[in-house]
Amino acid sequence: MAIDEPVSRATELFTAERVLDAHWSRALDRPWQAGGCLECRGQHDCPQLDWAFGIVADVVSVLFQK
Repeated sequence: MAIDEPVSRATELFTAERVLDAHWSRALDRPWQAGGCLECRGQHDCPQLDWAFGIVADVVSVLFQK
């Protein structure tokens, strides 16, 4: 894929799933605490997690349209 081609929704969803996995996996530097994201600044402040939830919400809204 060329670098200037738009990213497909499937690729975005796959990337969002990897972001969600990183947040629910164990961090190497804190083995007893959940979270493997280096962007997290607090319990509820992570731009990557917000982006991933937005992508998943968009896909779910399309899947469940009436």
